[in-house]
Formats: sequence, C-alpha cells, structure tokens
Amino acid sequence: MAGDRHDEIRAELARARAGDKVHGAYLFEGPTGVGKRDTALWFARLLLCKGAPPDAREPCGRCHDCRLLAAREVGPDARPTHPDLHWVDPDGAWIRIEAIRELRGALGLVANEGGRRVGLILEADRLRAESANALLKTLEEPPPDTVLILVSNSPELLPRTLRSRALRVRFPPWSERAIAAALEAEGMSADDAALAAELGGASPVAARAWAEESLEFARELRALLDDPSALSATRVLDFAEDFRRTGEEGRGRARAFIELQSAFAREKAAEAAKSGDPRGLERWLRAFESASKARVELARHNTNPQLVVESLLLELSAPG
Repeated sequence: MAGDRHDEIRAELARARAGDKVHGAYLFEGPTGVGKRDTALWFARLLLCKGAPPDAREPCGRCHDCRLLAAREVGPDARPTHPDLHWVDPDGAWIRIEAIRELRGALGLVANEGGRRVGLILEADRLRAESANALLKTLEEPPPDTVLILVSNSPELLPRTLRSRALRVRFPPWSERAIAAALEAEGMSADDAALAAELGGASPVAARAWAEESLEFARELRALLDDPSALSATRVLDFAEDFRRTGEEGRGRARAFIELQSAFAREKAAEAAKSGDPRGLERWLRAFESASKARVELARHNTNPQLVVESLLLELSAPG
C-alpha cells in the first residue's frame, strides 16, 4: 500500500540524517497527490531542526528553527518561512532562470542560522533548458551543507544529466481499492468511488479532482455502455453530436470518452472471462483494442473527435 511505502521513505531519509549520509540532491517523483510535496517539506524541517537528536524521526517542534518553520506567510499559497529554506516554483508556465540564479546565490551563502541550507524546487519538470543548465552547475559542484530537493510529477521531462545527479526517490500510486475506500469515507457512494478510483488518477487527491470535473459524464457513459444492444444508430449519432467542439475542448472530451470506454471494456472483459462467456470476452477485448487504437490516432493525428466517438460506439453496438 502507498502509505506503507511513504512511511518507509521517511524512515530512510531520517536514517540518512542520523548517519550523516544526507545526499546533496534528491528527486522526489511520482503521480499527483501521493505525498511528494509534504514529504519534501517534512524532510526540510527535519534537516533544519537543531533540537531533535540525530536519530529522531520528526523535528522537535520547539527549537528556534522549528518555531521559524512554524511561522507562515499570509495568503492561499502560504508556506513556512526560514532564512535557510529557499523555495522555487513556476512563474506562469515555467521556472525562470532568474529564480534558479537567486537560489544558487542563496545556497552559496553561509547559513543564517548555522547548519544546513535547503532548496525546494516544486514542479521541477517545468524547468526550461537554460534553467536546468543553470541548476546543473550547482548539482555538479554543490556548496557545502546544502541539500536540494526537486519535486516532479513527470521526471522524464527533466534532462537526463540532471536526473543522474540527484538521488531519485519514487513515490508509488495508491491502489484503486485504497482510493475508493478513502473517497467512500468522505461520503462518496460506493459506485462513484469505484469509478473515480479506476479513472481519476493515482491518489485520493487526483481522484477527487477528477470526480468534480468528470463524474457526471462518466455516469452518463456508463449508462450508455451498460447495454450495447440498445445502442441504436440514432442514439449513437445523438450522443456523438456533443463532441462536435472545436480545438482542444473537443479533443479533451474525446480523450475522456476513450479512457472511460477502455476502462469499461477492461472491466466487462474480466467479468466475461470469470463467467466463462467466450463471445462476451471477445467482444469486450475487441472494444478495448479499438479504444487503444483510437487513443493513439487522436494523439498523433488531427482526427475529428466526433468521428472517433461515433466509430467506437457503432462498432460496440454491432451484433456480437
């Protein structure tokens, strides 16, 4: 389970501090909502805390540094304030090179409070080439007593040279069962929670955000797919009409449809295999394969979203 692995990660990081084997740079990577940012902030607090003994698993919460870290800025993006904790995050779509230069300058100074200096780079995959190159110089020759923590949902977008110089810490996704249980505990129905867990991402946070935007559409599609034999040509064309939208809006809605049909077909194929229904299994495996091909076509070519939806539903409505 993801929570167990996250506890292991924190234990490993605490042991590194205890053994004075803290790496100069870390790359915390994993899907949205799996605890990377919270763990990065926890580790920064532990590294800056001077009141906790070497083998402590948590900051003491009482020393001068911990009191500084407990103070927060005002505003929706409030964050701890400490003269030796330096934050970098995107300004618009990208992390600007000026922010990296400021970080390098700050890390090159003597620590204000005596001890380590910590740099946190959030959404590190938004580093542009020139920003990444500027950061690379710091990773190649890190100032003494500094720790850089990069946080990324998409580490593959970072330059290989940068990834290779950081200790990579991978945060696993939650299981679908655990996501569904978390959503049910918040009051979501079992059916909706299962749907959100299957399609909404790798964590309760991601699944909750998906549900707010897409759950109603998912319910509509599930009702449509529950009985493929009732999919008349007229009903298919009427449904597909809603995908006649220009630009990214239509393509985004078509992508959501493809993911929904793909998941539904996979579920139905598993049910057919379990019940010993070879014709049903063949039908739903074919639907899954068609959805997979449509996903590629939509990504690579300027395919009409309405025609993609029509084609998938008409194939599914054909006699099995």
